Amino acid sequence: MLRGRRAGTGPDVVRVAPGERGAAQSIAAGLRAAADGQTVLVAPGRYHEDLLVDTAVRLRAERGPGSVSLVPREPVRITATATLTDLTLAGADPGEPLLRIEDGGLELVGCALLGGRIEVTGQARPVLRDCRLTGARLAGLYATGGTVVLFERCVVTDVDGIGVVAGESAQVTLRDTWIGPVTGSGVRARGAARFELVGGTVVAPGRNGIRAEESASVTGRDVTVSRSGGDAVFASGVARVELTGCRLADPAAAGVVAADRSRLVLTHCDVQRAGATGVVCRDEAEVDLVAGFVRGCAGNGLFVTEHGVVTLADTVLGDSTYSVLHVGGSGRLTATDVWVGPTAEHGLHAIGAGSAELTGGRVHGCGLAGLSTADRAEVTATGTVLAANRNGVVVGGDRPARLTGCVVDASGRAGVQVGVGAAVELTDCRIDRAGTAGIVFEQDSGGTVDRCAVHDAEGSGIVVWTGANPQVTATSCADGAKNALFVAEGGGGRYVDCLFAASAYPAIHVGAGATPTIVRARIRDTDLDVDVDLQARPVFEEIRLTDVTRSLLPPAALAAGGHPAAPAAAGTAAPTTAGTPGSTAAAEVAVPTEADLPELLAELDALVGLDRVKQDVQAQIKLMQTVRRRQEAGLASPPLSRHLVFAGNPGTGKTTVARLYGRLLAAMGMLERGHLVEADRTTMVGEYVGHTGPRTQAVFRRALGGVLFIDEAYSLVPPGHTNDFGQEAIATLVKLMEDHRDDVVVIVAGYPVEMGRFVASNPGLASRFSRTLTFEDYGPTELTDIVEAQCRRHEYQLADDARVAVHALFAAIDHGHGFGNGRAARQVFQRMTEHQAQRVADLADPSTDDLLRLTASDVPTAGSVA
Repeated sequence: MLRGRRAGTGPDVVRVAPGERGAAQSIAAGLRAAADGQTVLVAPGRYHEDLLVDTAVRLRAERGPGSVSLVPREPVRITATATLTDLTLAGADPGEPLLRIEDGGLELVGCALLGGRIEVTGQARPVLRDCRLTGARLAGLYATGGTVVLFERCVVTDVDGIGVVAGESAQVTLRDTWIGPVTGSGVRARGAARFELVGGTVVAPGRNGIRAEESASVTGRDVTVSRSGGDAVFASGVARVELTGCRLADPAAAGVVAADRSRLVLTHCDVQRAGATGVVCRDEAEVDLVAGFVRGCAGNGLFVTEHGVVTLADTVLGDSTYSVLHVGGSGRLTATDVWVGPTAEHGLHAIGAGSAELTGGRVHGCGLAGLSTADRAEVTATGTVLAANRNGVVVGGDRPARLTGCVVDASGRAGVQVGVGAAVELTDCRIDRAGTAGIVFEQDSGGTVDRCAVHDAEGSGIVVWTGANPQVTATSCADGAKNALFVAEGGGGRYVDCLFAASAYPAIHVGAGATPTIVRARIRDTDLDVDVDLQARPVFEEIRLTDVTRSLLPPAALAAGGHPAAPAAAGTAAPTTAGTPGSTAAAEVAVPTEADLPELLAELDALVGLDRVKQDVQAQIKLMQTVRRRQEAGLASPPLSRHLVFAGNPGTGKTTVARLYGRLLAAMGMLERGHLVEADRTTMVGEYVGHTGPRTQAVFRRALGGVLFIDEAYSLVPPGHTNDFGQEAIATLVKLMEDHRDDVVVIVAGYPVEMGRFVASNPGLASRFSRTLTFEDYGPTELTDIVEAQCRRHEYQLADDARVAVHALFAAIDHGHGFGNGRAARQVFQRMTEHQAQRVADLADPSTDDLLRLTASDVPTAGSVA
């Protein structure tokens, strides 16, 4: 038996020192000489040996780390519970195993393994402490079988492959261990393997930081994964990953991906600056995020699709390039007390057959909408605050979005926008400070609004467009800059027990053909209660008025004792219940002042084309300014007719200029209000004797203080009908113009030739309409400018090739009699948006640029434009 002979050695030590008398000449000889429990102490040197450690010995470098290098040709094999301390093992081929642990409880302490991997097989239970593995190929450590491996304070680096791999039923624990850089994944679990990560770092893996496949499981606590070349964490199969207090930073792809039927649970984790989406859940996977952060992602914050299921609680998600929360396919999202935003797109975007349920939380700073739905997606929100988003809620799908107890505050545009054919259910919600309207029901939309409050809108409180039919109960609309309730032409709905208060315009506006039913409403603190078009068919029942300056409601519409308002102006027609035509106060804008004059003139100048018309209007304005100055100086005023003939084909801007003309006159103090009242033959001419005069008077009186605009005025005197009631309308109009010469401006409009015939049909008309403004047809360049203006207004971008194609389209269209001019341009724009919508719908994940840009492929053919 060889025994130690030097100081510090004893009978339980076998010393290896080549060339020294009494010592083993090789490590292999020392191992053969040592018994279980003995120490083999190796002198400094480089040893080219193949070793089998099959006894429970302690093999240690005599002079500490770096003093002993073992360079085997074959892997060092371990089959016993041995301890190796402070040794350096160097492999000849980095693609081959350097150390193979086949059985026993090997302990490696302070060792360095260079140029080869560690393989752990069978039932081995090795422990590696303060070791360094570097320069291997394929993997740094590969554990299979039923092995149990523990790494503590180790470093695995410069691996051309995976850092640590576990397969079959192996169990690997990494404590305070550094992995990276490696070209493959940092940690990979396969089969039924289990990984436990405690502390430590995975840095710059070429693929995933943590990868779990098949039925493997990974648990991690206080781990950092940074700068992965792929997804920071990836799970597939039925794998399970549970991370607590971990940081996943700067992956080139996604932060976390759950695929197949895997399960991911992240608690108090922070996903930062993902190169794509922060968290992806697809197939039939499940993801739970609790009390964490997902921020700064180049894609979505969260993307759930197919049949994925995600649960969020107390989590902050924001600063993503695309929508923060995207739910598509048949994915499901449940979110409780989450903080979402900011983003340039949507806070929550639900499409396809996806579903999302929000409880509590806040969605803020979203450039498109806080909450958006499309297709068959279902969204419910309870107690959620949606603040400072461009639109609070946009509903565009086939199924209603349901909001209960939510607050929608400071939206840049609409608080809640219900798209064409869509529906919403709002209960106990508050919509405050919307930049345009509080709630907008677009064409043919509907739903319910119950016990809600709509306050401080920059436009109207509730807007109901053609065909929309909402059911609104116990809801207040107050302090809006326009109407409390605006029901547009052809709109409807039922409004019961509602409050309409403190609106700058008439509390309720009802457009032509609209059929709303308004029951037990309270109207208060407003100048005018209702503004009803003659062709509207509203129903008003049991209305109560408080502090209303003027009322146009008939007594039959008021509740008992519900009329503490001043009466309507003498001679003003009033609406009745059950569909009798009413009148309109036509308060479209606040009354302009002289300070508004430069802005109004600039608005006139900004109109596309119409150069001659602009010059004529500006000349008329200068003339009136001179007349006013003469009056202020006490000089006699020259004869002045402010009434005008607008001659031009349809769509040439006649109504737009008429509206501006009235506002300009109001700004100069020449008209009291400057509002515009539109009329035509149907609103002025009756069906029987004695009916025409009152109808014409009613229309005229609504225009007092503003502009009466009579379109297609020549229809009042149809050729060959000498006994037509239109002559009575003209006679009544001429007398009223004389009686109220300073109180109203009348503009008659229509085709140029027909308007000449109309003015000549009555001497009174010829003397009062002495000035004609000719509206010329738009050319291809001007029509293209109108399309581009529509793009800016509706937030589209016209690509260069599209602008060329639009110009070519207008150049090819017949501009003969009946051409729609501006109407045709708007029609082209609408067709382009429809074509773009069909094109974008076929894209799997359209970008913001896809949604904004109109291209030449979207331009319709000439035959489809009227």
